[in-house]
Amino acid sequence: MTAFVIRRLLWTIPLILVVMLVTFALMRGIGGSPFRLEFGGVPYALQLRFERYYGLDDPWFVEFWNYVRHVSTFDFGPSLTNRYVTVDQVIKERFPVSLALSGLAAAWAVPLGVGLGLVAALARNTRVDRVATVIATIILVVPVFLFSDLAATHLVNKWHLVPPGWESWKARIVPPLPLGLAPAGYIARLMRAAVVETLEQDYVRTARAKGLYSDRIVWRHVVPNSLVPFLSAAVPTLALLVTGAFFVESAFGIPGAAQYYLTATLNRDYPMVMGLTVALAVLVIFANLIADFVAVLLDRRLVEKQVA
Repeated sequence: MTAFVIRRLLWTIPLILVVMLVTFALMRGIGGSPFRLEFGGVPYALQLRFERYYGLDDPWFVEFWNYVRHVSTFDFGPSLTNRYVTVDQVIKERFPVSLALSGLAAAWAVPLGVGLGLVAALARNTRVDRVATVIATIILVVPVFLFSDLAATHLVNKWHLVPPGWESWKARIVPPLPLGLAPAGYIARLMRAAVVETLEQDYVRTARAKGLYSDRIVWRHVVPNSLVPFLSAAVPTLALLVTGAFFVESAFGIPGAAQYYLTATLNRDYPMVMGLTVALAVLVIFANLIADFVAVLLDRRLVEKQVA
């Protein structure tokens, strides 16, 4: 178990470096300068001086190495398009808001998706199964911005049932729901498939042959053994909720980091894009680690497979 944990932790370092390199290559590939006039920048002569000052005219490997060196000391640099904001400030002050929004969305998505998938699996090939599958498909395919706009327009602006912003606990009830609906649909489909597969296993048939009650079989055998494949796929998906938070933050006026991410991409604000991407990558990687550790606790045989 110790070797498994250490090896997985060590793998996070090259993974983060690969994410940084890919993001850096993509940002350089789209071209442009954050100091161009069409981005509200400066004349061309000053643009060259700014690029030289921030090292944007260095060879790509020098620029990338300098960035990695600064990130290793948790210095993500300044924003190139907003003189009053640094990347560190956004990660420290705004990124936790997006994380809280995503966490509350996961709190909606997991019980809704697990319950819907479990009901569909236990009522397999019945009308209940078909209705649950249709509901899961609808909430999975309908875009998050549509749910967000509908909820914000009616619940906040029209009916005034929920206050705007993010300050009060009432304001934090509804905004996570539109963000969590698509993952709930995905989780429902995963859970249904996992439970149906588990119900086909020999030990479940044996438990039924011994006369065990159906509820006991479901909660002691079927559900715990269905969680291993469910966790491996669902937890990383929940970590990516941050990427869909922009629409919710815009609709409900939530002061998160997602708006900075989109603005920085459009304005070629390289440090801001790189910093938020690294923060998101770390979140997804550690979400994968948590999912693997929980799966190992549920099924210790996975340790032997990983270490071998």
